[in-house]
Amino acid sequence: MISGVLRFFHCWLAIACAGWAGTVLGLERVSVQLSWKHQFEFAAFYAAEAKGYYRDAGLVVDILEGDPGVDTVSAVLSGKVDFGIGTSSLIIERHQGKPVVALAALMQHSPIGLLARRAHGINSVSDLADRPVAVDVHSSNEIEAYLRASGLPANRLKLVPQSDWTLASVDSGKDAAKAVYLSNEPFLIRGREHEYLLLTPRSAGIDLFGNMLFTAESTLGKRPELVRTFREATLKGLVYALDHSDEIAQLIIERYNTQGKSLEHLRFEAEQIRELTRPDIVEAGYMSPGRWRHVVAVYASQQLMPGDFDIEPFLYAPDRRQVLPAWLLWSMTITLALLVCALLVAARMRRINFALQREAGERQRAERKYRELVENANVIILRLSPSGEVTYFNEVAERVFGFRADEVIGRPIVETIVPASESVTERDLAGVISAILGDPEAYAESANENENVTKDGRRIWVRWFNRAILGQHERFEGVLCIGHDITEQHGLELELAQYRDHLEEQVNERTRELSLAREAAERLSEVKSRFLTNMSHEMRTPLHQINGLLQIFKRQEMTAKQTQLLERLQAATQGLTRTIDAILEMSWIDSGRLAMKQQVFALPLLIDEIADMAAEQASIKGLEFVRDTHLTDARVVGDPVLIRRAIANYIDNAMRFTPNGRITLRANAESLPGGELDVRLEVEDTGVGIAAEDIDRLFSIFEQGDNSQSRLYSGLGVGLAMTRQIALAMGGKVGCRSVLGEGSVFWLTFRLARVSGQ
Repeated sequence: MISGVLRFFHCWLAIACAGWAGTVLGLERVSVQLSWKHQFEFAAFYAAEAKGYYRDAGLVVDILEGDPGVDTVSAVLSGKVDFGIGTSSLIIERHQGKPVVALAALMQHSPIGLLARRAHGINSVSDLADRPVAVDVHSSNEIEAYLRASGLPANRLKLVPQSDWTLASVDSGKDAAKAVYLSNEPFLIRGREHEYLLLTPRSAGIDLFGNMLFTAESTLGKRPELVRTFREATLKGLVYALDHSDEIAQLIIERYNTQGKSLEHLRFEAEQIRELTRPDIVEAGYMSPGRWRHVVAVYASQQLMPGDFDIEPFLYAPDRRQVLPAWLLWSMTITLALLVCALLVAARMRRINFALQREAGERQRAERKYRELVENANVIILRLSPSGEVTYFNEVAERVFGFRADEVIGRPIVETIVPASESVTERDLAGVISAILGDPEAYAESANENENVTKDGRRIWVRWFNRAILGQHERFEGVLCIGHDITEQHGLELELAQYRDHLEEQVNERTRELSLAREAAERLSEVKSRFLTNMSHEMRTPLHQINGLLQIFKRQEMTAKQTQLLERLQAATQGLTRTIDAILEMSWIDSGRLAMKQQVFALPLLIDEIADMAAEQASIKGLEFVRDTHLTDARVVGDPVLIRRAIANYIDNAMRFTPNGRITLRANAESLPGGELDVRLEVEDTGVGIAAEDIDRLFSIFEQGDNSQSRLYSGLGVGLAMTRQIALAMGGKVGCRSVLGEGSVFWLTFRLARVSGQ
C-alpha cells in the first residue's frame, strides 16, 4: 500500500516537474493516451522521455495510463489528448467517418492470441465451436476473423466479453478460451505450457499490425511539425528500448510499475515485443500499404468495411507537403522529382514486403516444426533450473516415470527421478547432476547413461543428452535434458554379454538362413514377373486379332442390334486390355523394377500432347475438357514416358468416373535453387466423388475409393499405386481431395533438372 502511494507520488512529482520545466524552458506540452496499464509494451514513450528525445524535440509529454474503460479514439478526437495508441481496427473507425490518422506501427505483428486449457477438451481451434471465447474491445474483431479463417462458421462463434483479466475463467472452464497478449500471459504459465493450448491468428493467415500510434486529422492539419517531431522522438525511443531492454525494464519498475510486475516478467515481455517488432529487418514505425490492404481484406470478410476502401488518407506520410500553387504543378522539375521519389518508395516497399513475407513464412514453418517436435517426439523432455529443480516435464516423461507434471515441477531432480547413486556401480549421481549444471556444454556432445527411479520405485535406464539454455546476454537459465528409455536395450546387452561366446556362430547361422530365404524370394519374384509378362504377351496377341476383326466388322453393313452387340464386344475387349496393362503395372510395382530414364525433353510440349489426347477422349464421351497450364518454355531432364503414364492414369480414372460434366488438367512449375523445377499436375473432374474415409487407401494397390465401384466402372485399382511409385521415384508426392457426389481433384508433384543454359 505504502509503496503504491510512493510510486503515485513519484509519478505526480515527475509530471509536475516536467510541466514546470516546460514552462521555464519554453517547451511545448503534449499528451499521449495509452491503451492499457504501464508495461514494456509502451517502452518507446518511457525511453523517449528518460533519454531526453522529447526534450530535444522541444516537447514535454504527459504519458497517460489506460484501463478497460478508456476509449483512446474518443479521447483523441475530442481533443482531450493529442495522441493515442490503438490497434489495426483504427481503419474501421476511419471507414465509419472518424477522422483518425495512423502515424506509425509500434509492432509489425499483432500480440493478440487465444489461450485455452487442454484439460477442458480444447486441443485445436476447431474445438472452440459453440463454446464461449472471451474477448475485449481491442481483440474481438481480430479473434473473430481468425476463427472464421480457421473454418468455424459464423453461426457457431460464441464471443463473450472479458469477465476478468486473469486466467481464472479459463482454468475453471467458464470460458473455453480467452484473448491474451503473447507478451504477457504466456509468462504466467511457464513450466505448465503443456497444460495449455496457445493459438495465434497468424497461423491462419490473419497477420495484423500491433500497437498503432495515431492522432486526429485536425491535429495533423493544424500542427504538422509537432506531429512529425513527436513521432520521430517516439520511434527513436522504441529503437533504444529494444536495444537496452534491461535498462528500460528497470526504469519501468522504478517509475511506472502500477501492475507490480517483476523484472523477470518485464524481460520476458521485452523479448516477445522484440519478436513482434522485428527491428532487425523492418524500420521502426514502418507501415506497409500492402499489409494495410491485407487488414482491409480481413475486416471486409467480416462485412465491417468495403474491400476497396481507400487507405491513403488514413496513413501518415512524413514527407507529405501542403498543396502547391497551381503554377508549380505544371513544373516539369517537380513532376519528375515526385515520379523518381515514388519509384524509389515503391521499390523499397516491395523489398520490405518481400522480407516480411519471407520472414513470416520462415517463422510459421519453424513454429510448426517446433510444435510437431515437442508434441509428437517420442522422447523424454525435461528442463532444469540452474539450481537443479525441474521446470518442465513432458507427456512422455509422465508416461515413463509415472509422475504427473505438477508432482515433479519445482522439485529437485535428485531424489525425485534420479537416485543419489546407481545400484550397480554406486556412482554418485548427485555429483553428476552438479557437474552438468556447472558446465552443461561439456556434456552436450556425448550421451550420459544412468539409472533413474519411477514413481512406483522401479529402476530404469535412461540415455540423456543435455544442453545449456541461454537467455538474453548469454545468461545461463538452465539445462534442457532429452532422454530415451533404454531399459530394455540395457537388459538385452546384459543378456547378450552372457552369450557372447556363442553369438557369432548364431549370427552366422541366421545370416545364412536369411540369405537363402532372400535368394528364394528373389527367384520366386523373378519367376512370377516372367510369368505375368509372358502371360500378358500371350493374351495381347489374340486381343489384337479380335480388335482387328472388330474393325473389319464395323466397316460392314449391320443392323442396329448387331452394331450394339459389336460395340459391347469392343468395350469388353478394351476393358480386358486395361486389365492386362494393370497386371503388368502390378508386376512392375511388386518387383521394384520401376527404372527411371534420363533424357532431355520439353515439358510444355509433353503436357500439351497429353492434353490433346485427353481432349479427344473427352469429346468421344461427351465431356467438356479444360486445360489450365502455366509452364515456362524450358527443357528438362527426366523420364517423359513415366510422366505420361502417371498423368494418363489420373485422366483415365477421371474419364471412367465422370458420367457427364467437365474434366480439367492443370500444370504449374516453380524454379528452385540449384537449377531444378518443382512441377505440380492436377486432374479435376465433376464425377461421382469419393467418401472421405476412403481417400487414405486410394493409392494402395488393388484399392478403389469404393470397392463396389469396380463392378460399375471396372478396374483393378493399380493405376493410382503406379502413379504414386512414379511420383516418389522423381522426388515428389501424390494426393487427392474430393467431395462425394461433386467430384475429385487428384494431384502429383515431382522435380526435374533444367538443362543448363535454359
